Amino acid sequence: MQASAGFVSASALGMACGPALAGLLQTNFKIFNITFNQDTLPGWVMTIAWLLYLAWLSITFKEPSREIEENHLPQQSNTGTELIASPLC
Repeated sequence: MQASAGFVSASALGMACGPALAGLLQTNFKIFNITFNQDTLPGWVMTIAWLLYLAWLSITFKEPSREIEENHLPQQSNTGTELIASPLC
């Protein structure tokens, strides 16, 4: 029940913030011959968001420790005898 309420709350937040953010991105300007307008700003915003996420992830991610696996190969005997496999008939 709690997961469903969380999903509905996140959906309502997205439906409210999406149009509000789109209204803020209705601008037009240039910096160093790079055009920022209503068509390109969503891409720039997502680029900055993903770069921030990548930086945060590279700082905070910690590789989980692995247990050392033992080598389970059969050991060879030093008796000098070899087993010869017979063909199946």
